[in-house]
Amino acid sequence: MQLTLVFISHDLSVVKHISDRIAVMYLGRIVEVGPATEVFGKPRHPYTQALVSAIPLPDPEKERQRKRIILQGDPPSPLNPPAGCPFHPRCLHAVEACRKQVPAFELRGNQQVACIRVDEIV
Repeated sequence: MQLTLVFISHDLSVVKHISDRIAVMYLGRIVEVGPATEVFGKPRHPYTQALVSAIPLPDPEKERQRKRIILQGDPPSPLNPPAGCPFHPRCLHAVEACRKQVPAFELRGNQQVACIRVDEIV
């Protein structure tokens, strides 16, 4: 049908089932883009990894055993975003360069990721 629909949601379990392609945003900036199966199957940006780890699993046994990524701190103000990568104040993998450098998109397979450490953290 050559139809495009933009669906914006915080409910990733719904997004996973209705989307072919996903863009993940943090603080008003896209941090990861790719096919839904790849973004959910192998998230590459630290924020996407945390979001995917928070999706409840329907199997109670698997839900108890899974490891969630709990982000520390509060999100910065979108009116006064931090210098460098907007996610660095909450990122478990942030280094000094993250505080200074705004990450460009890096192409990894079919995914685009805005993280200078993408190859080190996957």
